[in-house]
Amino acid sequence: MPKTVILANGAFPKKGGEPWRLLESARRVIACDGAANSFIRRFRRVPDFIIGDLDSLPSALQLQLQTPTLIPITDQTTNDLSKAIAYCRKRGWSDLVIVGATGRREDHELGNIFRAMEAGVAVVTDYGRFVSIAKTLRIRVRKGTAISVFATDKRTKMSSNGLEWPLNAVKFANLYCATLNRASSVEVTIKSSHPAFVYIAK
Repeated sequence: MPKTVILANGAFPKKGGEPWRLLESARRVIACDGAANSFIRRFRRVPDFIIGDLDSLPSALQLQLQTPTLIPITDQTTNDLSKAIAYCRKRGWSDLVIVGATGRREDHELGNIFRAMEAGVAVVTDYGRFVSIAKTLRIRVRKGTAISVFATDKRTKMSSNGLEWPLNAVKFANLYCATLNRASSVEVTIKSSHPAFVYIAK
């Protein structure tokens, strides 16, 4: 289990699901701004760290909390998730996973997913997970599991084993041209010349 879980301010994970269990078992929970409200309400405790511009955190709660729990970062050139990832990296916490990144606002959802891809951090949702791939990804899944691949660089070349529609001849003319695939084997291997993101459904 990852030791560091970043909770973004999207839809809160469902009780008992994998993202919820990750929050339960984490050594440290970093909440992005207003996500702290939802975490406190459901887990009856304060996250280890709350990071962001704090525009979504009630002032009464801000007054109750002290550093190092509350970490205001007012830089508006990036979002709170990026700030949380950067904070973790500065402290050498590389065992990261992100939950709460999807749901509520679609623009935030897309932004969160691609920020996570840039940073090489997995995103776990109640419906599946987004996993970063730098060179080679090997996963074990149930046969028939839905798998989609997203690559932002049109120079990307891929090869695969264990997918219904192999990626060997795919030209990434657009972001979504390798979506809606599925596993034809319990073991799937994908090799990529450039960073990409793989979505694996539950």
